[in-house]
Amino acid sequence: MSSEQTPPPEPTQPGRPHPEIDRRRREVARDRGRRRRMVVLAALGAAVCVLAGYWLATGPVLTINGVTVENYQGPDASQLRSELSSAASHGGSLLSPPIDVMTAVAQRFPGVQSISVSRDWPLGLSVRVIPATPFAIVRAPGERPVVVSSRGLVMGPVPRHAARPSIVLSEPIPAFGHPLPPWAMQVLGFIAIVHAKTQPKIQGLTYTQGQLSGQLGKGPALVLGTLALLEEKAAALNAVLTKVSPATLGRATYIDVTVPTRPALGTGPLPQGTVSTSTIG
Repeated sequence: MSSEQTPPPEPTQPGRPHPEIDRRRREVARDRGRRRRMVVLAALGAAVCVLAGYWLATGPVLTINGVTVENYQGPDASQLRSELSSAASHGGSLLSPPIDVMTAVAQRFPGVQSISVSRDWPLGLSVRVIPATPFAIVRAPGERPVVVSSRGLVMGPVPRHAARPSIVLSEPIPAFGHPLPPWAMQVLGFIAIVHAKTQPKIQGLTYTQGQLSGQLGKGPALVLGTLALLEEKAAALNAVLTKVSPATLGRATYIDVTVPTRPALGTGPLPQGTVSTSTIG
């Protein structure tokens, strides 16, 4: 029999845990404390990273210090550049430029359809303008005609050989960069829905005594009624022009879409109360 024997377990006093259980409890408590310290340190590290990122994004290191504008030669180019620079410097940084704000500012200018923004490292932004194209011609008695954008902003004199739909105002034409009267803005929405090949033929749209009328090129008069349901009236006009033959259209004296669900193509006198616009524009 071996002289080395396993020592007997230490005796415990009544009411006290076994020493091995006590030791295990101390180890568990130390592990919990270590984990708590690690969680606290991780949270502090994350907070420092967030604060550092925020400082980098909004602080002086990435402040926008200049805006260049490309592809725009309008008479208000310097004003556009100034307002874009102001919007950029007060609303973001190189990491997060205020593109929505800058786009809204740019679209107040009649020659701008939209913009694209890119970073011009190290400290600036580059703005490329997507130019607006003349959408319609606006005339008024005793005034030179102008072109307007699809948003109804006056863009300037009519360029040569411009084939565009036309609107006739009874009031003075607004100044450069200003919008058309509300009724004319609604008419632009009507034109936008008409088929593209038909749009240039729509001439002399006039709003008189609460009635809108015009002319389809050298063909029939357009009887449109009030400003209500203009989208539906545009769709009705599209349907009429799609279904009728050129010969039938050539014999017509008017197209009436006053009630868009019942459009009419007439060969007689204009409906009562319609203002003829065949000599306007």
